[in-house]
Amino acid sequence: MSDHHVSIADAAARQPQGTASKASDRIDSQPFDLDTKQVKNYNRQGINKHSSGDLVSAIAEYDRAIELNPNYAKAYNNRGLAKGQLGDLAGAIADYNRAINLDRNYAKAYYNRGRARVETGNIAPAIADYSWAIKHAPHYAKAYYYRGLAKLNVDDKQSAIADFDRAIEVSPNYAPAYYHRGNTKHDVGDIVGAIADFDRSIEIAPGEIGAIYHRGTIKGEIGDNAGAIYDYDRVLALDPNYARAYYNRALNKVKLKDKPGAIFDFDRAATLFHERGEIDGYRRAIHKLEREYNIRFQSSKH
Repeated sequence: MSDHHVSIADAAARQPQGTASKASDRIDSQPFDLDTKQVKNYNRQGINKHSSGDLVSAIAEYDRAIELNPNYAKAYNNRGLAKGQLGDLAGAIADYNRAINLDRNYAKAYYNRGRARVETGNIAPAIADYSWAIKHAPHYAKAYYYRGLAKLNVDDKQSAIADFDRAIEVSPNYAPAYYHRGNTKHDVGDIVGAIADFDRSIEIAPGEIGAIYHRGTIKGEIGDNAGAIYDYDRVLALDPNYARAYYNRALNKVKLKDKPGAIFDFDRAATLFHERGEIDGYRRAIHKLEREYNIRFQSSKH
C-alpha cells in the first residue's frame, strides 16, 4: 500500500459539494407542481413538511393527494423521495415504479429510482435508469454525474469520465463533477488533467477539503513536495484533526529534510489515528517515527 493511499470511503466523505450538488442532494426533493386544484393543497402541504424535515407528515399529505388522484405520477415521485430519505428504499422504488408506469417520460422519476437502486447495490439497473433520465432530459447534469459515479462502481473509468465531461458541459460550475473526474483521471494516469480538474473544483468550492487534499497527494507523487505541503496546510486549516493530512504532510517534509516538522506531523497523525481506532494508520505513523528518527511514540502522553 502506498503511503499516499486514500480509502474510497474517505474520498467520498470529503468530496466537494459545490454548485449543483449540496448536502440535501442525496435525493432530488424538488417535486413538480400539480395540475389539479383538488390535490394541489395536499401536495403543497407535503412539500412544505418535506422541506422542513417532517417526512412522516409529508408522506401522509402525499397519501391524501394520491387518494384523490390515484393516477397522478408526480405525487408518487414525491412520496418516493420522502420514503427514500426515511430509509424505506423498497417503498421508494415501488413509488417510482408507479410514477414511471403512469408517465414513461418522467425523467426525474427515472433519476430518483436510479439513486435508490445504487443504495441497494443494484448498479446495472441504476445505470439504465440514469440513461432513461438522460434520454428524456438530455441536459440533466446530475443524471450524467451520478451515472458516472455508478460506472466507477463497475470500474468503467473511461465511460465515467465521459459522463463527468457531459455533466460539466451542461453545468460548468459543477464542482463534484470536476472532483470525481480529477480522481478518475489520476487513476488512469492523466496527472496533468487531474490537477487541472482539482484546480477548477477548488476555484468553485474553495472551502471543500477533498480536492485540496487529493491535489496535494498528486503533487507529492510527482515530487512537488513544497506544493504538496502547501495543499496539506490548507486542508489542516479547514480541518485540524485530519490525520491523513498530517501523515502525508510529514512524508513530504521528510523529502525536504524538515526533521522537526516531520516529527511533529507524524506524532500528531499517530495521536489522531490512535484516538479514532484507525490501527493501520497509527502503525504506519509510529513506524515512520521509529524508522526515520528513532523516536518511540508514547500514546499515554496524549
